[in-house]
Amino acid sequence: MPTPNPRVPINGPGDFAELLPFLIGYQPEDTIVLHGVIAPGLGTGPTLTLPLSEDPAHWQAAVETFALRFLHITRQPGRHDIQHIVAYLCRTPRPGHNAKETAESLRPLADYLIEAFTNLGRAPVNAVITLVDNYWWAYESQRPGVCEGEPLPDPDDPNSLTTQLIRHGYTPGRRASEITQEFQPTEPEDAAYLLRALDNEGAAWAQHCAAPSQDHTFLEGTHALLETAMRDFRTGATELAHDITARLAHGLHDEWAQDHGLEYIEDDDLPHARRLWAFLARRCLPPYEPAAVPALTLLAAVAWRQHDLPTARLALQRALTLDPDDESADAIHGAINSGLDATSLLPIARNAKAKRHARAQSNSNQTN
Repeated sequence: MPTPNPRVPINGPGDFAELLPFLIGYQPEDTIVLHGVIAPGLGTGPTLTLPLSEDPAHWQAAVETFALRFLHITRQPGRHDIQHIVAYLCRTPRPGHNAKETAESLRPLADYLIEAFTNLGRAPVNAVITLVDNYWWAYESQRPGVCEGEPLPDPDDPNSLTTQLIRHGYTPGRRASEITQEFQPTEPEDAAYLLRALDNEGAAWAQHCAAPSQDHTFLEGTHALLETAMRDFRTGATELAHDITARLAHGLHDEWAQDHGLEYIEDDDLPHARRLWAFLARRCLPPYEPAAVPALTLLAAVAWRQHDLPTARLALQRALTLDPDDESADAIHGAINSGLDATSLLPIARNAKAKRHARAQSNSNQTN
């Protein structure tokens, strides 16, 4: 994101509350955000997001790991030293809870964040800002307690920071829930048939994993279906038959199949690959949501190549929520947060393609 115009000063937690969507390119929901503030005139400091767990029992461990990851990013070569940290807690009120009750319920999380960075002995947390239903609260490390909730300014207020930033060409982006509609599970009319296909292909995939051998039939079948699916999507297809959808959703969990999917990040393939990966992610219905992780990771790679960082970040958040140990999602997430250029994926994809062709040739020679 470009640096906010110096003619638009950021003063105090109220301005930081308004600034958040401009920092990350979308309006977050149920998310923790860390932003490192650097010296004026040096640009925008690092910003990192984490889904806010529904279970408070997970909060302390999650923010301790999150703080470590954030500080690791700040130590990357070429990064400016951060002066302090502003943390954001974004939550949508649950049924039966109002905005103030929701903000109060997040107080322990604010304490965990302040404590985590204090223990690490690096940059201090200057403020923890909670955003709920267009109100903001600030938990400040200098004094205990929580201030009264303040409403965010009306978007049409000519004196608001939001209006000034928009006037200078910045955009707060869409709400997170609008962006994630692209890849959230969506039931087709004949969902029962899709679930049956997911059952069958899931059993076949489990059998393949339980009895690895030199038989490459299963993987070769996945490769062939993937190439056919991409060919169809290049010519305008928007969906696949249920059995093919289920086979690809499960088959993409093979590392080589994922590498094959990554090959479709060349410029001409980007819009078609994006539709395919989003479609596969939407068709991973409960209880098969974890099957969507490879498709979500590939979707994030494509969105990153298209300079659509909000979609890339949210797709990776979804993937890492479903499988926190997924190495591919974590690697791309780390690359984005480290400020790497998306073109860094191209040599990786081209190398994977060369290796795939060499394996295919080797298997063909062994068969003959």
